[in-house]
Amino acid sequence: MRYSLIFVFLPAVLLSFLLLTPTFALAEGFQVTPFLGYRMGGYFEDAGTGLTLDLDEEESWGIILGKDIAPGKQYEFFYSFQPSRLTAGGLVTPGVLVDVDVEYFHIGGRNYWDKGTARTFVGGSVGATHFDPQSSNLSSETRFSLGLGGGVEVRAGEKVAIRLEGKGFATFLDSSGAIFCGTSSGCEVFIASDVLWQFEVGAGVSFRF
Repeated sequence: MRYSLIFVFLPAVLLSFLLLTPTFALAEGFQVTPFLGYRMGGYFEDAGTGLTLDLDEEESWGIILGKDIAPGKQYEFFYSFQPSRLTAGGLVTPGVLVDVDVEYFHIGGRNYWDKGTARTFVGGSVGATHFDPQSSNLSSETRFSLGLGGGVEVRAGEKVAIRLEGKGFATFLDSSGAIFCGTSSGCEVFIASDVLWQFEVGAGVSFRF
């Protein structure tokens, strides 16, 4: 299992900042949500071979930072990390081509509606998808992406809630280009796709300050 450095250090830095900066920690409407999830989907059409190359379904984890801006509205920063593999199916294809870490860095917002002890919400985001092949011979790739999702928060206390959410991502590709290229090994995939789609479901614990 591989871990992104940002996931290891960001929560520690954030919590230290909150503890050492009382005026910020006591500001109303700030929310931190570490979460665990499961991400599905994601495939490339290889123009060179005609094969469909899939990103394996795997667990994901990350953090969401939110700030209230008006009643029922909130800005958010969303980060999610997934360790995956690029695979090719079929009897004569090589199976696993390369391990790939997939990360989403998004900013956006959500609207929510209180319903007793729960609040439902919908939201959207824009940002970048970072593909990091775990091979020293291949370069990483960063592409523009959009996100759309919704879910529910169930209050577990005055400042704590359980957040359940589903989110879809569209990552835009250059259908005349290639990805996962190396200086000496060439490129793993010549893209025949315009958009890569992934869907993530997750559960987290939200802390409000």
